Amino acid sequence: MKRVGQLLLLILFCFYGIVNAQSRIQGKISDVKDHLKLHNATIMLLTAKDSILTNFTRSDENGKFSLEQPASGEYFIVVTYPKYGEYYAEILPGQNYSNMSIGMTSSTTLLEEVIVMGRVPISIKGDTTEYDAGSFKVEKNAKVEDLLKVLPGITVDASGKITAQGKTVKKMLVDGEEFFGDDPILVSRNIRSDMVDKIQVYEKKSDKAEKTGIDDGERTQTINVKLKEEARRGIFGKTDVGGGSDKFYSGQGFLNYFNQSFKVSAYFIASNTGKSGLSYEESSSMGGDYDRGDNFDGEGIPKSLNTGFLYSDKTANKKHAWRIDYKYIRSNVDLVRNVFTRNAARDTILTSNSNTLASNENKKHNVGLKYEFKVDSMSDLTVWAGANKRHDKSSSETQSTTINQFEQRVNDNIRKFKNDTKSEQYNASALYVRRFKKKGRSLSFNYSTSGYKQDGEQELYSKLTFYKEGKAERDSTLDQKKFVNNSSFSMGGEFAYSEPISKKVILSFEYGLNFNRNNNAVESFDKNRNTGAFDTLDSLYSNDFLYKTTKNSYNLAVNYKPLEKLVVNVSNRLENSKLSQLNRMENSNLSRSFFVYNPVVDVNYEVQKNKSLNLEYRGTNGLPSLNQIQPLRSNLDPLNEYLGNENLKPSYTNNLNLSFRSYSVLEDKFIGIYLSASRTNNALVQNTTIDSLGKTTFVWGNLNHHSNNQLSIRPMYYGKLWKKFQLRHGGGPSASFSNNYNYVNSVLANAKVQSYSLYYGVQRSTTKGLDFDINVSPGYLIQDNSIGAMEDSKGFTFSSEGNLKYFLPAKFIVRANFSYSYQAPTAVYSKKFERFVLSPALSKKFRKDEKLELTFMVNDLLKQNVGFDRSQNGTLLTERRFNTISRYYMVKFTWEINKMLVKSK
Repeated sequence: MKRVGQLLLLILFCFYGIVNAQSRIQGKISDVKDHLKLHNATIMLLTAKDSILTNFTRSDENGKFSLEQPASGEYFIVVTYPKYGEYYAEILPGQNYSNMSIGMTSSTTLLEEVIVMGRVPISIKGDTTEYDAGSFKVEKNAKVEDLLKVLPGITVDASGKITAQGKTVKKMLVDGEEFFGDDPILVSRNIRSDMVDKIQVYEKKSDKAEKTGIDDGERTQTINVKLKEEARRGIFGKTDVGGGSDKFYSGQGFLNYFNQSFKVSAYFIASNTGKSGLSYEESSSMGGDYDRGDNFDGEGIPKSLNTGFLYSDKTANKKHAWRIDYKYIRSNVDLVRNVFTRNAARDTILTSNSNTLASNENKKHNVGLKYEFKVDSMSDLTVWAGANKRHDKSSSETQSTTINQFEQRVNDNIRKFKNDTKSEQYNASALYVRRFKKKGRSLSFNYSTSGYKQDGEQELYSKLTFYKEGKAERDSTLDQKKFVNNSSFSMGGEFAYSEPISKKVILSFEYGLNFNRNNNAVESFDKNRNTGAFDTLDSLYSNDFLYKTTKNSYNLAVNYKPLEKLVVNVSNRLENSKLSQLNRMENSNLSRSFFVYNPVVDVNYEVQKNKSLNLEYRGTNGLPSLNQIQPLRSNLDPLNEYLGNENLKPSYTNNLNLSFRSYSVLEDKFIGIYLSASRTNNALVQNTTIDSLGKTTFVWGNLNHHSNNQLSIRPMYYGKLWKKFQLRHGGGPSASFSNNYNYVNSVLANAKVQSYSLYYGVQRSTTKGLDFDINVSPGYLIQDNSIGAMEDSKGFTFSSEGNLKYFLPAKFIVRANFSYSYQAPTAVYSKKFERFVLSPALSKKFRKDEKLELTFMVNDLLKQNVGFDRSQNGTLLTERRFNTISRYYMVKFTWEINKMLVKSK
């Protein structure tokens, strides 16, 4: 816990300074003619020198207001009220402004008088909050991300995630349109703040609602960056090259050209520092699909090469728009891993230790296309298409030993595995939407098709030695070659029609038909000891299945809007699925049919402006997947076998979500409460059987007479902490509870988990001195299982992460990123786990425009980034240790390219 104390001292260090006593600016606001008290007038305090907003508030029911008066400096006060002329007055140091009487003149009274308009830092227009970018001060050559950090009501964390008015920003547009995609991070970190005229924050309706005109209550927090006229044509990008100790290297290039709607982008990544591919945000911004398999997850030492391009444009009348993207990925990961497991049945406890050496290599080509055709003002057609080609190669060697609760050896295993597979995949879809003059009436058609093909070879060698009372009893050797051939094809369509019954009610009907065909084939051949060839078919672990699925779906939905602030959506989806399975190896057939009902009720109520309540109920039938149904047998891991169950039935889950959120723009304060609960009946669970030889068999089954339950609650708050030092803070407690059942050696086991945690973060965004963002999260975790052969696991946890930046003279910047995690010892794990990863850096910017930067950085200065993970799932405890990237030194050179091709007037 010594590290916890260090972190707390680090946080306390960030709270520096003395509070200066300040007088107040106070008064009342009324109509100058009728003397009406003006409620909710906006009062803003701006610096006289550069019109930077320093404080703001609103008048109360009696027209009164109060602001802190700065101890020094010249300011002016601006008062605005709808349909009234703006009021301006100077605020000079040493003067008394504690009893101001401000009279506002109606616009109709002013008639043709000239009103001198100044810059208004914040204005609210309906559901949109608009910030004037020039009224907020940021450092030279700052990006949009730096501008957002100083805007009231907006926060940006270390990863670049943006929160506006209490909600995560998922879309960021430029002049109302996608800019190399709608990803917030691409825009916020690449566009300079001095290119920006206005920042607009609003909740965007769903794409479906915008196309059909039916308000479904779904909203996405969106920021629109309005550029200055001279900043709508140019080039931006970044080149980052670094070399370090222990042969670590990093190189990245990102170049974009745009001219109004015409955009071209290209990127190149090559490194062995963990940057093995595009992140989710970068992938979205490039217009491609995110593939988790292309990215480094922290295990092993990676090497990667990743490149691609994007082209998009639209016609002058915006009737046609298209986008084409391509990317190529090649990655290698070398892994050394140790896994400790402890599996407890009522009378048996088995403990295993395994060591693995592995190498993985994959290559992938991916191409995508999107075309949008605005047929007319009432009709749209959108077409998507994509294809990829992939080659995966891997090899691993594992040695493991298992002992029982009496410290007696149960088995030893040596396992070698090689895999070489090639796959191809394609998909295409089209959506046509027709709206009508009558609001709420719409017609849409959707068609989609996809295909997949995989061929490969696998080599498996396994030698098992079994023990009885600690003495070797017998051996089992497996030496096989497998040929894998899988393919799938699917096609389907959906028709939807909506009709307004009244001004408050819209009915919608949907019908869909989908067809799927899957071929799964594996041939396993044993090695011939005499010839050395793999020519003896192992029928037990070979299979050839053909699956066909036909699904008809029906949905009757009601959109009810009794009030402008209240939207109720009710959806009634019925699905009739027919599955036929042909076992070609045994020439046997199996047919199954499922008829399910999935209701959804969604209620959105806007209590007041920036205060809303949402209630959602969702009933979901969980249909068994092909992997859960199919009676395939696999011996890829001889000590762990997974079996399907042809008799599975659908599960049914009741989900309830309740949320309340309240946000005040002027006070920059957010309060939210989120509650989630679920109950699953007839749940699909994996039942386990552990035999005396240490083999575990997992079989899918339905849980009868019991239900799996989850409950979580999370209140949260954020707002100003110390305005003088630009400090914000926020967080809140959270708690979750769950109990899940399954059978272990035919005995019902109930796994209960309770988790309690508290999150607190503090942030300071500035262009001088210390800039930081730090959070801490203490918690307590309780895990127990009713089976009784394993002790309950209870323990304290603590985590923290943050980044600090200090601006020095001569364009030097000191940076430091850190993360800390702690897990206390428990009855199950006798040793604590503690990790503090600190990565400092020193940067120097060059040139007048500061676009060149030289950085010396140290990754994991204290060399504590050890690969480690603990988890508990029912009766199974797992602790994994693996090699990962630790300490290295690196010098990086960064050149930012940002050139506008239209000169400022």
